[in-house]
Amino acid sequence: MPPPPALVRLLGAPLLDSPWVQRLGRVSFLGTLDWHPRSHDPATRLDHSLGVAALGHRFGAALDLAEGDLRHFVAACLLHDIGHFPLSHAAEPGFERALGVAHHGVSEWIVLGNGAIPEPLSLRPVLQQVDLDPERVWAIIGGAGDGRALDLSALLLAPINLDTLDGIVRTARTFGRAGVRLPRAVFVRRGRELLIDPDALPVIDRFWALKDRIYSEVINLPSNIVCEAELSRAVADAFDQRVFARFAEFDDAALRGLADAHARRSGLSEGQDERFQSTRVPPTGEGDVVPRVHKRYFVDPSVAPGPHGLPRPQWSRRYRHSRQLAFVSPRHAAAQLSLPIAVDDHVHEDMSRWTVMPGAEGPEI
Repeated sequence: MPPPPALVRLLGAPLLDSPWVQRLGRVSFLGTLDWHPRSHDPATRLDHSLGVAALGHRFGAALDLAEGDLRHFVAACLLHDIGHFPLSHAAEPGFERALGVAHHGVSEWIVLGNGAIPEPLSLRPVLQQVDLDPERVWAIIGGAGDGRALDLSALLLAPINLDTLDGIVRTARTFGRAGVRLPRAVFVRRGRELLIDPDALPVIDRFWALKDRIYSEVINLPSNIVCEAELSRAVADAFDQRVFARFAEFDDAALRGLADAHARRSGLSEGQDERFQSTRVPPTGEGDVVPRVHKRYFVDPSVAPGPHGLPRPQWSRRYRHSRQLAFVSPRHAAAQLSLPIAVDDHVHEDMSRWTVMPGAEGPEI
């Protein structure tokens, strides 16, 4: 997907054409979910990053940002996922165990030129070439505002943010679900305060309901949960920190064979989700178990907007979620798999031991 000309004019071709940004075009947005037969026209991390940057340009202009603020904000939108591992979230628990860092930490190294990505190979020289301050860009991505200006990082980190606005709608399109059409203006400002436009609130309510359906019907497909777990174990055994010496070329091709094998083995590539069950407590029969935190998203309409909109501190009160630990396991002994989560055969009354299992949280797209 070529970048829109407006983004090229705003950010500069050296940034958009850089190896780091172009690498995202070789990293799947939904990872192993691309193998599911209901997935059509899968997207890449570059598609998503350009989509978030386009929203940043659109909404930033609607907020009447000064040119310098707008450029740094849109650059942060473009680069917010720059450090993703191959297949995005699908194998991230395995990479994190093997490498000791999640994708957000790698993103910081790439933007700032610290950590395992040395400055000459990072985006720092490129950002400086196009008159962007790497520290300012990273402060927006990481949420380290100084409190003296509009908190633009909230538009990437708050419950209603540009990242998830693009990601959920994009996932719905890939899996043939009806999406939502965002209005031209979603956010408004009063001085240093961000609000959701009261006229946009009904659409954002529908978006939050769509997010719940996407997590229930797509993200938590049992065959994909199993495939991700198996793939993460294989990745943890196959890679080490030497990958950072060639990270700009480290993309989905490095996992293609592993992903193909585990997509077949888990039944993901055939859409065989009926092979598995999801229960509130670990099953007592034979077979391996994958714990997964299932999130449900709901609107609390009692948290109403004021005359100027819904203020930023109230976004998390109106747009809420709950978390429930579930256990995915084979329905039949014939479908038993060897999974990466180490569990013992005894079912403990104390369920708290399950809440900290690596990889159980699942992705936040």
